[in-house]
Amino acid sequence: MRLLFAVIFSIFIINGCGSVKYSLLHKSSDFQKIKRLKQELSTLSNNKTEVNELAMLAIVTPRELANRYNLVSPPQYHNFLVNSGQRSRGLCYHFVEDIQHKINQRDFKSFSFRWGVANQNRLNEHNVIVVMPKSGGNFGDGIILDGWRNSGELYFGKVKDDSEYKFVEWQEGDRMLEGF
Repeated sequence: MRLLFAVIFSIFIINGCGSVKYSLLHKSSDFQKIKRLKQELSTLSNNKTEVNELAMLAIVTPRELANRYNLVSPPQYHNFLVNSGQRSRGLCYHFVEDIQHKINQRDFKSFSFRWGVANQNRLNEHNVIVVMPKSGGNFGDGIILDGWRNSGELYFGKVKDDSEYKFVEWQEGDRMLEGF
């Protein structure tokens, strides 16, 4: 029975998991994705320059991080590699930290950024950046920036519309975001 399990597990690992490499950070399909993200961000700010800049940064940075982390897919398997010491970074909160570090290098005046967490302190905990208008607003209307979920391909959408996770604001994380 153990041998059968080992064989099945090995087949899963070999066939189900693979390296993620992005040789081109700007693909033709990105234009539609950037356009959709700009539309979402425009609901939070009317500053077109900042909307454009944040949309581009949010699409490109997770891919750069995937390459830097030597990411494998699915992301849960990459988590196993990090937690077993075979990779140094690439957990969801690493994406939050490193994307936020890039964001903090800019001086966005019309956006604020919150740390969203789902399933906190559980095995399936998940962390994201949530973009809010600088003037405040309802956390559920914020826009999720999630570079981990799709292995370097940005997932975005309103917090309240996410069918996979129920995010809440993590205020301790909010304070940490300012320091990245």
